[in-house]
Amino acid sequence: MRITRVDAYAVRLPRELEAVTGTAGLPARLTDPRPGECPPYRWADTYRLLYSTCFETTLVRVQTDEGVVGWGEAQSPVAPEVTRTIIDSLLAMVVTGEDALAPEALWDRMYASMRSRGHTGSFFIDALAGIDTAIWDICGKVYGQPIYRLLGGPVRTSLPYYISGLGGATDADKVEQARAYAARGARGFKVFLDRSARECVALVDALREALGSEAEIYVDALWRLAPKQALRLAEQLAPRGVGFLEAPLVPEDVAGHTWLTARANLPIAIGESYRTRFELRPFFEARAMDILQPDAGRTGITEGRRIAAVADTYHVSQAPHISIGLGPQLAAALHLAAASPGLLVVECNPKVLEVANRFLRVPIASSASELVVPSGPGLGIEINEDLLHAIGASRLDERGDTQ
Repeated sequence: MRITRVDAYAVRLPRELEAVTGTAGLPARLTDPRPGECPPYRWADTYRLLYSTCFETTLVRVQTDEGVVGWGEAQSPVAPEVTRTIIDSLLAMVVTGEDALAPEALWDRMYASMRSRGHTGSFFIDALAGIDTAIWDICGKVYGQPIYRLLGGPVRTSLPYYISGLGGATDADKVEQARAYAARGARGFKVFLDRSARECVALVDALREALGSEAEIYVDALWRLAPKQALRLAEQLAPRGVGFLEAPLVPEDVAGHTWLTARANLPIAIGESYRTRFELRPFFEARAMDILQPDAGRTGITEGRRIAAVADTYHVSQAPHISIGLGPQLAAALHLAAASPGLLVVECNPKVLEVANRFLRVPIASSASELVVPSGPGLGIEINEDLLHAIGASRLDERGDTQ
């Protein structure tokens, strides 16, 4: 069975900024545009990182000479046209005509095509990951098995999750939203260091008072702190029962993460910004994390499985990052998590899940505290292609061009 066609779709959907600010994908308020401007990307108002005012992602469709179609997705919260162009201009050519049932070989073929030119991360690997996931989807459909069985079988098929971010303009709004989730059965919540450390600790205190000692609370520092600042914050969060401190330092700082992990009295979690075991190797070797947070939209299935094996070797638990994305990315993350013995918990933004399910003929099932891994062949999902194209010619045309 050979690959005959690869199509990439840059998707940009409108979203209500006020409703999603404070949640995964848009954790902080954005700077105001200049008068008369309406830029698609704006800076966070308290730290240096660009965010989109829209819901953005890149979908990938791979077709074979026997008519089997696989879907994948590349994490593209900003500039999905870049990822799409890499696929259209380079990677589609690399895999077309190749064996559609050889994901490991095809991952290595795609990676080798540009590694000596320095393209070992960023948009290039995101694009590779989208194709890789689609190829695994094809494999599962051909063999009649869900991907988690191709990965060795499920450790579990229902995955505990935490609510990723709380919306609202004030702490009182966030607490009220957490109360509403908890009343429906939610057990875990993550908040972001989008303002000062003091304000973050105050929000944790308010949540703990409202939700009680049994609630799981996590803090994402958004790569904002220096090592000693992160240690001071960890010393404040640990006695408040916080489960982990996520992304405390800039991603490049192996030595800083090593120093912090050795001294902090709560687990340090990192991983969403890394795409390969090569990037993560120095962190594993230096014991520079307690919890790994891989993102299937950046690793794909092949490399995601390899990274999970390395994490298990170093006795590092996993709490996969699941942020902005549609059905293929979410399903890929769930299949990888289901087959990972070291799984701790997964991330879930209910608003993102709601958007993703709109484009699936059968939605990904969930309760207030668990996500159900799709059990059909491949990813176990079916994209509603008619609805995907019907979202508007102004956003998606036949080749996936945004206008």
